[in-house]
Amino acid sequence: MNYQLLSYPLDIADPGFPGEPTLSIQKSTRIADGDMYNSSIVHLFNHFGTHFDAPNHFNPKGATISELPLQRFIYERPLLLDIPKSAGEMIQPIDLEIHLSAIRRADFLMIRTGLEKLRMQHPNQYATKGVAVSVQTARYLMEHAANLKALGFDFISLASPDHPEQGIKSHQIMLGMFSHHFICIIEDMKLSAVDKTRLKRIFAMPLLIRGIDSAQVCILAESE
Repeated sequence: MNYQLLSYPLDIADPGFPGEPTLSIQKSTRIADGDMYNSSIVHLFNHFGTHFDAPNHFNPKGATISELPLQRFIYERPLLLDIPKSAGEMIQPIDLEIHLSAIRRADFLMIRTGLEKLRMQHPNQYATKGVAVSVQTARYLMEHAANLKALGFDFISLASPDHPEQGIKSHQIMLGMFSHHFICIIEDMKLSAVDKTRLKRIFAMPLLIRGIDSAQVCILAESE
């Protein structure tokens, strides 16, 4: 088997969602200053970088990140779809309809739009002109993909500053605010180098902190 990381290392230089905090690192002790060891204090916004949205992010009655069962983070039937999009566009149901039979079998759907290239080349555009998942698409997945545990993608958020009202509603729908069913969301994934024909399993292990809605996640793909 081959293994590949689908999450980005956290970096203070990386883009965050407009108007939100990101990451800062404060040195605590330093060997260079005469201390016995190096240590740091990390100030981290829990929706920065590759992260896992649990239901409580938009659903006040939903599970927090540490309340989700372990099986929510293990995917035996991952599916990666190539759906090319430009900055500011939206994922619509018509983009998924042709793949519906495969989506119905999957427990983790990943969407590769190609927007990842903006992350390094034009990070401000990546943050401010991201692709978004429409309300209609959120409903479509909830109605037609009962086996899905999570949706992941190569853009900064399910929401986009260009479509704020869509982003709020799409999060609410997928995170179970109007249903007993929910689909977790993994944002800002690293997907450009994935060979979708060889994917076998995926493990998405979030930072488990009690009482918070969501957290950063380390995603490991297992391929044949």
